[in-house]
Amino acid sequence: MRENDSYFPPKSSKISTTETTKMRTTTTSTDANKDEEEHEMHEKRISQVLRELKIKTGVLRRLSKEREMYEREVLDFTSRIEKDERIDRNDDDETNDNNNNNNNARQRKQCLEESKAMVRDTFVRLEKAFVDLEEFVETLVEGKEDFDVRDEVTGKEEFRLAKEQVERVKPSLC
Repeated sequence: MRENDSYFPPKSSKISTTETTKMRTTTTSTDANKDEEEHEMHEKRISQVLRELKIKTGVLRRLSKEREMYEREVLDFTSRIEKDERIDRNDDDETNDNNNNNNNARQRKQCLEESKAMVRDTFVRLEKAFVDLEEFVETLVEGKEDFDVRDEVTGKEEFRLAKEQVERVKPSLC
């Protein structure tokens, strides 16, 4: 061995108390950060589910009202057309008014057909929205979500309103 080369024994494999404390603190803070991140993700997922539930419930409510409005419109146009036809049968003398009545009757019949088409269209969209919300509610009740949010969501107002809307619309679709 040369003079400058000195042999240094290997360091002990024992870790000092300070280093151990640092490692524990790092591990604990990493675990705490991980738990905090998981909690934040869970809360975010709950928020997303509640938002989606609120949107789907609103869509079903709106389409249900829309369908009722178009059905009332069909009834109104039908009764007006029948009323006009009764009046036309009684008033065949006036040819000038008869021409205007024919135009009005034609327009009302066209509006009636458009309203009937809208009833059919709205019914199809209502069925789709109903199935979508009903399946979403069932999925939440059964806890089939990626993150198990069943307990947190089923107790919320949004969930209760969604179930009520499903039950309210169900009889009108059968």
